[in-house]
Amino acid sequence: MPCSPVVSETEEKKSRFICWLGPVADRASFLRQLESVRSAYSDASHHCTALVIGNPSNPDVMISDDDGEPGGSAGRPMLELLLKQEVGNVGAIVTRYFGGTKLGVGGLMRAYRGAVGAALQQVELKPFIPYLNVTVNCEFAQESRLRFLVSQVGGQCGDAIYSNRVSIELTVPADRWSGLKGQLDAEGFGLSAVQD
Repeated sequence: MPCSPVVSETEEKKSRFICWLGPVADRASFLRQLESVRSAYSDASHHCTALVIGNPSNPDVMISDDDGEPGGSAGRPMLELLLKQEVGNVGAIVTRYFGGTKLGVGGLMRAYRGAVGAALQQVELKPFIPYLNVTVNCEFAQESRLRFLVSQVGGQCGDAIYSNRVSIELTVPADRWSGLKGQLDAEGFGLSAVQD
């Protein structure tokens, strides 16, 4: 996934293609970014989009939009490139200013894919890490130990619910869960649920 947004510009037969590419956590934040881009480039011909949320090899959300360009000529090639490059939690918005020369479907596909490719060359990427959400129950005396163990594996503890025991929601990197689970079992922590 991108560390931070980038904007790049390419040109094809006098048409300008401006690509915003950046990290996106959910569809709502991507739509807000799209409105911001539409506002900044309100006189543009098209604002085509591609969005991948989650693991790029098995995304939670995967959408594209041609925004008035011929079907499959803009959003789909953008999306295919993001998936091919294995970039997750990413959104791409390509704004087109028409230059007076029609590009044809093949030319549009190359131009939109090229705009996203140019942005991908500029952006700093960090690996996508899937996380698990886990609820752990423990004794009051174990809470600080639990928080320490979770921080050691790069996880986070959510809010605690206190009753006769403590129940805490954890977010843990999936590749570190097995080791942490073994340690929690060995120390007598109770695991309530595991969810992706």
